[in-house]
Amino acid sequence: MLRGNHGFNNATKIRIGVIGATSYVAQAAVIPAIIESPKAELVAMASRSTTKRLPHKRGVQLFDDYEELMQSGNVDAVYIPIPNALHAEATRFALLKGKHVLCEKPLAVSEDEARELGTLAYANKRVLMEAYMTHYHPRNQELMKVVSARDSVKVRHIHAGFTGTLERKEDFRWRLDMGGGSLRDVGVYLIAPILEAAGQLPESVYGHAVLSASGVDESFTGILSFTDGMTASIFSSFTSGEGQFLRFTFEKGGISLTNAFTPTMEDNIFEVSDLSGKLQKFKTRPANSYLEMVNHFCDMICDRESPLRPLSSTVLIQKVVDHLLISAKHNRIEYLDSGVPLDLANSH
Repeated sequence: MLRGNHGFNNATKIRIGVIGATSYVAQAAVIPAIIESPKAELVAMASRSTTKRLPHKRGVQLFDDYEELMQSGNVDAVYIPIPNALHAEATRFALLKGKHVLCEKPLAVSEDEARELGTLAYANKRVLMEAYMTHYHPRNQELMKVVSARDSVKVRHIHAGFTGTLERKEDFRWRLDMGGGSLRDVGVYLIAPILEAAGQLPESVYGHAVLSASGVDESFTGILSFTDGMTASIFSSFTSGEGQFLRFTFEKGGISLTNAFTPTMEDNIFEVSDLSGKLQKFKTRPANSYLEMVNHFCDMICDRESPLRPLSSTVLIQKVVDHLLISAKHNRIEYLDSGVPLDLANSH
């Protein structure tokens, strides 16, 4: 992720266009956050299905062609919530047209693709962010300060799970050719806190997938092993009861979170337990994680802030996802570049 002079000042509102504007996450969360943000302005929306029934369209230019929106001189930045397999192509097009990009997770469906997009953004002096909103919630920021203090808390195991029932069989997430599957859908939520707590890539991973009739993983179990002895387990599913859980086990205590990945305004407290069961409470300010993400995206474009989450973390998470999927396909342990330190705070 690049900082630099993008031609904006502190009073500038970033003019944002949305392609695939009928997507659920766009309508339910990100577009309302763009409208609410004092740093952004929703100026354009594009949909290949229909624009007539789009809410939030008053005063907004409507397109039925994605490329036409991304070439518009009235748009500074583009939000991309289209099917996973189309992310890279759309992001590449937008960057080459001089637009900053906020792309839904996953940014790409392979490590090589994600790395290529990061290089392109850097070369074109554009801000590229993956829309992983959890990271920008104050509770998550405080939580990761605690668990990343490896010398004091000594994390031994992490368990992360994100499950639900995806009943819409026409949803692109059931399609292999569209980059579907539960791991690609929610893997960033599960793997991001693990890598941040570990401070390194895993030495090895092992994955097991339960495949749907369409060939995507309807549920996925993964084990990550690190050179210092820390381990982690993840579980994602389209065919299980609703649940979000994140558990850190320390040598002398732990942290357990529910509603771990889509925190609301009310989710601003977590507790750390010690061996005796005594709890230390941490409280942060209430926040809308989508609004925090949009504000940070705009601040990056205007050079008001350094990145809270560099693009390198997106690339490394995709590397882990790639190896987990290979492991599941071939029923074998996959080995990575073990023990490589991650500088997730300072790389572009």
